[in-house]
Amino acid sequence: MKYKEKEKLWLKSIKELCKTDGWKFKGYFIYKAVNDLFFSAYFYVSMKENAISGWIGYKPLNIDNIFWDIIDEKPNKNMPLSFRAEAAFCVRELNYFQYKVDVKDEFNPDSEIINLLQTIKEQVELKSSKIKSLTDFQTELMENEKSNCVGIITSFVEQGQIDKAIHKIDEYKENKINSGFGFGSKDFFDLAKDYCNKNYR
Repeated sequence: MKYKEKEKLWLKSIKELCKTDGWKFKGYFIYKAVNDLFFSAYFYVSMKENAISGWIGYKPLNIDNIFWDIIDEKPNKNMPLSFRAEAAFCVRELNYFQYKVDVKDEFNPDSEIINLLQTIKEQVELKSSKIKSLTDFQTELMENEKSNCVGIITSFVEQGQIDKAIHKIDEYKENKINSGFGFGSKDFFDLAKDYCNKNYR
């Protein structure tokens, strides 16, 4: 079977089988909301092997709303739920579980996909039972500040901890940490500081 045919068949199987647990499918990932958290799981069909790999990520549902307030893109709040995974400007999910599954019969991947979806379900249930507050999420973000700086600043703003948000912005800029988001002559840190000063000072 040619790679494109295999990829199409396997992703179609994921699309159909994921529905039983309330997931929705978009392109190459599945997503849903659980207890005020947004979860997504991504799937990449190997070109060289009969295998599927990917990861699970999550974030609080409301954190993107705060991020869009900061960058003045409020209409994004009305976009479909999947937009929280695929938007160019959003708080990236915190990836916490990776997987790779070998498929015995490339023409019939259903058995392995069912087992993989069950594993994903268990991991989502485990994570959602542990993350009870935005502080819990922020604690995990702080384990890698450089990669999660945007989520950290946004979570401080959401909690009304403005002094901490501004302190972190100044710290990141001093240490030349890049937010990864540019808006003309300003970056996310500049917009976040402006937002804090305008709305809380």
